Amino acid sequence: MKKKWFLLSLISLSFSIPYALADIGQTLGNVWWKFMSVGSLGFLGLAEGSVVIAFTRILLWIFMFTVFFALTTFLGGDDGSLKFLKRNHAIVISFVIATIGAIFLPVQTILAVGAGWGTLISLILVGGPIVGIGYLLWYLPGKDASGAPKPDTKGTVALKIIICLLLLWVLSVMKYHVGRMI
Repeated sequence: MKKKWFLLSLISLSFSIPYALADIGQTLGNVWWKFMSVGSLGFLGLAEGSVVIAFTRILLWIFMFTVFFALTTFLGGDDGSLKFLKRNHAIVISFVIATIGAIFLPVQTILAVGAGWGTLISLILVGGPIVGIGYLLWYLPGKDASGAPKPDTKGTVALKIIICLLLLWVLSVMKYHVGRMI
């Protein structure tokens, strides 16, 4: 009996697929733009902003809600200093504060926060390998079992030279590309 229903479902599904003419790409695109219109405050009748600012506004709302919810949950409950705050109170308070903060946050502040975090992440991504290579150059031979530094051998000196050349190449490529951007 179960095979019969499965087979009937499979046949009816295969016959109904050509009659469904929904364009899934356009539907998903419309959902994305509706989501972005919330961040650009277009539903309030305000001027249309750029998509980057709208998306950053949504991300900042999520971040503010998370931080405020964590703080109100930590301060509330049985062990916190604000014992009258329960979990549902923390959700409402965090939602309201994050929404007010995201709506009334000026565009210049959003751009400054984005530029600051973008600069920090790019410094970590670019400076991390440079610091790591420098660390390798400084501590490459390592230490023996007793903790005394091992002497440099021809192999470690050759490896240090290769690492220095790699570091020089990375820095020269960075200088070239940064010079083109400025």
